[in-house]
Amino acid sequence: MEQKDMYSIEELYENLEISMLELSRRSNINPGTLARIRKGYFARRPTVNKLLRTLSEIYGIHLSVKNVSGIYLESEKPQVGIAEKVEKPPVLPPVVPTTRVVTEKPQKRTYKGRDTALPDGCILASKFAENHAVKRPTFYAHMTEGLGTGLIGMSTDTIPERDHVDYSERPKPNRPGENEKYLDQQQQHAAIEFWKRHDVAFAECDQAGCYCHTLKQEN
Repeated sequence: MEQKDMYSIEELYENLEISMLELSRRSNINPGTLARIRKGYFARRPTVNKLLRTLSEIYGIHLSVKNVSGIYLESEKPQVGIAEKVEKPPVLPPVVPTTRVVTEKPQKRTYKGRDTALPDGCILASKFAENHAVKRPTFYAHMTEGLGTGLIGMSTDTIPERDHVDYSERPKPNRPGENEKYLDQQQQHAAIEFWKRHDVAFAECDQAGCYCHTLKQEN
């Protein structure tokens, strides 16, 4: 390949003289992840570094995120917040004393959910599934295993890839070595579309601004 100041990830894929499966083997990166990086999905820096190191060895040129365009790092993903409408509690009329003795029922206690400390607009994958009446194991399978079948690659150099729900991960609070999955706003929108695409039954949630309410208005 011609030596120059800037390359694109697309041309580096296009000019490969090895198959995608061979690139996957050399870089020790899942073929599906390689395909998602090519399509412009966000990726973790360690994964990107492994890919660029392998491509540098193949082409005999030094490649990094500074001279390769079209690669998007997970750490640079913009955080999109949502404005929540806060409604004021209704003003109740004053209680007028009467001579009748009224036995008041004890008020039901409410408990505050744990603070997830997630970026604005994000939600834990388990909570997202619960809000839409989808079983957690089922939704986790949608993220990790996917549904349906498809092909990625060029010409005869294709490999099967199932449609899946994209998600983000972070270290689990107070659980060293463990990660938990969460969805940003775009990923929540895509998850609803995934359920529609594969006829997965789900319920409308009670969260203002969720994409599932938009679907109801469209129907």
